[in-house]
Amino acid sequence: MPSLILDNLPSTQEFYSKYWNKKAFVLRSFIKNETLANFIDEDHLARLAMEDDVKSRIVLKGKDVKSWDCLHGPFTEETFTELGDKDWSLLVQNIDQYHPETAELLKYFNFTPRWLLDDIMVSYSPKGGTVGAHIDSYHVFLVQGKGEREWKIGHDLILEEEYVEDIPIKLLKNDFDGETITIKSGDILYIPPRTAHHGVSQEPSLTYSIGYLGPSFSELICEFGQYIEQHDSLNDRYYGSEINESSSGFMISSKETDHIRSSLTSLIHSASFTSWLCEYFALPNLEIPDESEAAYMPSYLKKLVTDGAKLQKSCLQKMMFTPNAKSKSYHVQIGSVSFNLGFNDLPLLHHLASEEVFPMSDFTNHMDLLQELLSEKTIHIL
Repeated sequence: MPSLILDNLPSTQEFYSKYWNKKAFVLRSFIKNETLANFIDEDHLARLAMEDDVKSRIVLKGKDVKSWDCLHGPFTEETFTELGDKDWSLLVQNIDQYHPETAELLKYFNFTPRWLLDDIMVSYSPKGGTVGAHIDSYHVFLVQGKGEREWKIGHDLILEEEYVEDIPIKLLKNDFDGETITIKSGDILYIPPRTAHHGVSQEPSLTYSIGYLGPSFSELICEFGQYIEQHDSLNDRYYGSEINESSSGFMISSKETDHIRSSLTSLIHSASFTSWLCEYFALPNLEIPDESEAAYMPSYLKKLVTDGAKLQKSCLQKMMFTPNAKSKSYHVQIGSVSFNLGFNDLPLLHHLASEEVFPMSDFTNHMDLLQELLSEKTIHIL
C-alpha cells in the first residue's frame, strides 16, 4: 500500500481525477510558519466559544467508549478551568466569518471547488485530545497549526458504518484498516467523505479544518421551490390543459404524468435556475459584519481610479460564476450581489476569484457595479 505522503501538490487535473472523492493524501510543510502565526490562537478561540451566537462544542474523551461526552457552548471561564490538561478538544465553527486573518487561509485552496465551501472550523486539543474514530459526509482539508497530531486514515471508504450506541457523539463501533501518520505544523491532510479517520494530539495543538459540504437534493428542491414562489413570472399554476378522457375519474395517464414532469423540468433547464443556483451557493453562511456605512459616490470612485487605487475581494465573501455561451457572458454571484460580465471581462473575473490585489481601473467600464460591490462589502479598497 503506497504512502499517503505526496512530494508535491497534485495538478488540478490530477487532484480531481485521482484524489477528490477518492483518496486521502498528506502534503508536508504546505503552509509556512510565519503564515500560520497570523491565524487564530487557542486563547482567541476560547473567547469566541463564550459568545452566544458562536457554534462551539467540547468533546471529552472517556475512560471507555461508553463514557465519552460532548458539551455545547457558549462556555464560561470556569468550564475551561475545570477541563484539565489532557483528553479534551474544543471545536468552533465558522472561524472564517469571525477572524479575517484565518480566512486568508482559503487563498491556498483555489484549486478546490470554493463555491462548495461550508466553513473553516478550528479545534484546539491538549495532549490526548481527540474526537474519536469517525467518518464525515463532507470533504475536509486539515491544516495543522501548532503542535502535532497522530492520525490513522482508513484505506477504504466505509459505505455502511456502525456507531457506538447511547453516547452523544458518533464514534465508529469497529476498528478500521489504515495508515498511521504524524502531522506536523504546516502540513495538510485531505480526507474525502466516508473515509474513516482518527486523530489524537501528541501535544497541545491547533487544527484548521476547511470543510466542503454539498446540499442534499431535498434541500435543493425546497430552496429552488421558494425561489420560484418569490418570482411570479416563474410560478405558473398547473391547469391540466392537456387532460383528456384517459385521465378521468381517479386515473392519471402516463401522458399527463409526463406533461407535469416536463413542466417542472423546464424550470430546471431555464436560465432562472442557473441564476438561483449561483445565488444559492454564493450567499454566506452567516451575516457578514458591517464595518462601515460609508457611501461610495461615482465622483469619488473616479478619483480613486485616477489615483491608482487597488481593490481586493474579501475571503469572507463566497463567490460563484457560470458561463452562458448563448449570451457570451458569465453570470456571477458574490455574496448577495448578482451580475453579468462578458467573456471579454474574463481578466476582471479572474482578479475577483483569485482574491489578490488588482487595480480599480479594471472596473472603468463597470462603475455602477463597482459601487454596488463596495456598498455590499463584497470587495474593499486598499
